[in-house]
Amino acid sequence: MKKSKHPDNSPGTFLTAGEAARHCQVCPAALKRWIRAGRLGGFKTLGGHARIAVDEFQRFLHEHGMPPYPLGAPASIPVLVVDDEPEIVGFLAALLADHPLGFKVETATDGYEALIKVGAFKPALLILDVLMPLLDGVEVCRRLKSNPATRGLKILGISGYPDAVAALLAAGADACLTKPLSLHAIERELERLLAPAAC
Repeated sequence: MKKSKHPDNSPGTFLTAGEAARHCQVCPAALKRWIRAGRLGGFKTLGGHARIAVDEFQRFLHEHGMPPYPLGAPASIPVLVVDDEPEIVGFLAALLADHPLGFKVETATDGYEALIKVGAFKPALLILDVLMPLLDGVEVCRRLKSNPATRGLKILGISGYPDAVAALLAAGADACLTKPLSLHAIERELERLLAPAAC
């Protein structure tokens, strides 16, 4: 991978492969091919994720006649985190608030609250616990996926009970992770679920 000149950690200085791919309207795999071919400068984080300097990306866009990347406040991707465990909600909310993709986070602690907030907040992604009081994640998922207005909502299930994963996937969840949650697994699913359509 071609190295960028100044791989620091300044916020807003670098883009993820997903952000750059969305701007170019290609899938992340295509963008990574451009980096490997030396057409676009980038570097890998310690976790193995591609990052591209904004100034290098602007150069690439100009060279290929594409619109410049908008500077200033990044567009926020709305994400609703639903879990009855405050420590899980706090962990995920903090992770997403500092994430380079730029998320706007809302939270809920039970299934009924989740359904209300889906209607009001209109998230792009729902991170949904399976076992909760009042209305469990399986029923929330089933209702959302059976409604034409919310069928396209991406749902990432989370559960401390591996046996519950199959039921959530059968109800229409796009993916499911088991607790304790792995940072690498969360990052992988965020990129996969929120990326443009695969090549």
